[in-house]
Amino acid sequence: MGNDALSDEQLAVARSLERVIAWLRDSREVAGLSASALSALSRLQSMGSLRVTELADREGLTQPGMTTLIHRLEEAGLAVREPDPTDGRAVRVTVTAAGIARVTAHRNARAQLIGARLTELTAEDQNALRAALPALDHFAHPTPSLQN
Repeated sequence: MGNDALSDEQLAVARSLERVIAWLRDSREVAGLSASALSALSRLQSMGSLRVTELADREGLTQPGMTTLIHRLEEAGLAVREPDPTDGRAVRVTVTAAGIARVTAHRNARAQLIGARLTELTAEDQNALRAALPALDHFAHPTPSLQN
C-alpha cells in the first residue's frame, strides 16, 4: 500500500479488526502465562526450533528480554534451550510437550470464548462472518505479492 491514504472503507475494516483484537486481548483467560510467553510458545510450535535472536526478532522483544522469558519457560518445563548444531556459539529454543499442551489448552479456551460470542450474533451476522473467512485467511496469511 505504500504511503497511500486509506479509503473510508479500509479505515472501517481496520477499526473493526482493531476492536476484535482488543476484545480478544481483554477477554484473555489468565493462564499463568503472559501474552508474550503464549505467543513465543505458539511461534515455536508452529515454526519449530529457533535461535534466541530470531525468536526475539519475530516476537518484537530485545534479546535480553527474550532470554529472561525463555528462562521462565524453561523453569516451567515449557521450553528447552539446546546448542545450535550449525553454530556452537548459538542456542536454539524448542517447545516441550508440556508447552504444546499449554498452547493447545489456550487455543481451545479461546475457541470456546469465540464460539460463545458467535452464538450471540444473528444468523445474518454469523453467515456474513462465514462468508468473510476466505478473506480473513488471506489477510492473516498473505501471498508473497501482498507482503510488499
